[in-house]
Amino acid sequence: MDTPGANASQILKDATREDILPPIFLFPEDSHVNPQSWKFSDDKKYLEFCIAPSDNSTEIFLLLSNQICLATQIDAILQTMEQRNDLIMGRLILFLYSPILLDPPANFLNWLDGVTHFTDVLLFVSRSNDTSALIKDIQDRYQNMHYPMENYILAQKNNSWSRILDPTPRRISHVFDSPELVEPENLPENDRYLALLPTGERKRTIPLIFDSHKIM
Repeated sequence: MDTPGANASQILKDATREDILPPIFLFPEDSHVNPQSWKFSDDKKYLEFCIAPSDNSTEIFLLLSNQICLATQIDAILQTMEQRNDLIMGRLILFLYSPILLDPPANFLNWLDGVTHFTDVLLFVSRSNDTSALIKDIQDRYQNMHYPMENYILAQKNNSWSRILDPTPRRISHVFDSPELVEPENLPENDRYLALLPTGERKRTIPLIFDSHKIM
């Protein structure tokens, strides 16, 4: 997932350019960025995507939308993985466009706390002298909250992609772990951001904050 301005897909394409088997990039259907895309099933319980038979890559990057409820997307990924045993979760990566820290939208920290609950690695993009202290504040925030999530400041070159893309989980949430290996309170239905009230609403929501936010 990325914030506006982060350009996660291009960064990942550049990072994997020399891979022997190029990865597949699946974009949200309404992004109009790439013919290979994913969409929700009619009931929004699953993700639907088509991978051509000629595609022999074993690595897929699923680009999530920052304008659709993240919990709904996570739920659909979980249901899709239950139906397809050929899919294995690697890492959930959040690309944060650093200039947004200079003028964050309302509820930004509430959104960030929700997304990082599911995040293995946080990548800061386009750091500048103006944003250095603000980036440090974010790093300190999650260190003080004892998040196992890794974080890196991306440079123009020589980034540690072997470490960034290492599939070892570093997220707070255990919803992608095998149900046999987790305590009941860590099952998806009990996750703090996925749990539902009897009304069907989320007990705790991750706000949608980027619909009208403009990057300067």
